[in-house]
Amino acid sequence: MKTFIKIFFLIIILFPAVSYCAEDGNIKTITIDTKEVEGKLKAGAVLGYPMGITAGYRFSDVFELNGVLGSSFHDLTAGVNGLFTLFNMKISDEIFPFSVGPALYSHFDHHDGNNDKGNDDEYTKIDLLGIARVEYNFKKIPLNLFVEAGLGLEVVKFADPAGSFAIGVRYIF
Repeated sequence: MKTFIKIFFLIIILFPAVSYCAEDGNIKTITIDTKEVEGKLKAGAVLGYPMGITAGYRFSDVFELNGVLGSSFHDLTAGVNGLFTLFNMKISDEIFPFSVGPALYSHFDHHDGNNDKGNDDEYTKIDLLGIARVEYNFKKIPLNLFVEAGLGLEVVKFADPAGSFAIGVRYIF
């Protein structure tokens, strides 16, 4: 965690030093076309285990890649999952896609209180999970709600059970 903070502040300090200064009239305009990602890119917040910010990109009707950066109550968590939509549940003319797939979560500066002296043990923990997600996209506003749960194994340090549960809201770009 300390290394992450040092790198973050180093980037903030160095960014103004390498910024480009242009003369009047020489400022170029960069046009970014968002039509390619329209309706495919989602970003927002997630509450649960982990808790933080999340983003996802739907490559097709079947596959979506997601990431999360946040905390699992006592560490910094970064994770990624790839979800495959198995079916769409239709309830009262509303569509709820059901997706499953693998997830990998890294928990930096994880504390478990289990070192040989009975004190807090600090280490990086990696979980490999199977995730199931149900989501809903509003028709009139660009918002996505989801609920997901995962089960798996802690694969680094110990071979213990691992899990996740989260509720999230994302803006659809």
